[in-house]
Amino acid sequence: MNEPMKIQRRPKGKATLVIFCCALLAASACKTPAARAESGTERFDSRMQPILRSYLKVGDALAADSVDGVRAEAERINKLAAKLDPSSVMGEHASHYEDLPAKLESASASLTKSKTLGEARATYKKLSMPMGMWASMSKPKGVNVVYCPMAEASWLQEEGAIRNPYYGSSMLRCGQVVKGE
Repeated sequence: MNEPMKIQRRPKGKATLVIFCCALLAASACKTPAARAESGTERFDSRMQPILRSYLKVGDALAADSVDGVRAEAERINKLAAKLDPSSVMGEHASHYEDLPAKLESASASLTKSKTLGEARATYKKLSMPMGMWASMSKPKGVNVVYCPMAEASWLQEEGAIRNPYYGSSMLRCGQVVKGE
């Protein structure tokens, strides 16, 4: 009736490693959908950082009434956007991330073909739309979304004094921060 209690021994060697690995896999599978979505979103957002840097350079050039370097930065944006993969992004904003690469590619391709400052500024508006949408979701540090009522367009710029890329020196400070500091 009373059976002696059996003492289980702790597995050694490979068995311990297998048990440990199984525990790790089980723990990672238990991550909430929000945690998994966050990691996919963070991965996408980190890949957007070089695009953001090039985009900010384009805006700075246009605000200085110049197209110097605009084509090269637009080409860089185009190549980087082609490598973006929004499939890992989950959660409430996933559908917004889906179209970002194509919109960035299209607008940056158009920007590479701009021949004049006016054309570059008009095309920059198209590039600023998906960039603004992304920034409103990801909230990159040190970057503001600014709106110009005269141009009826937004853009991203680093914190600090407003530098309007649509009007440059003729209305450099025209605009209002709508998201950011």
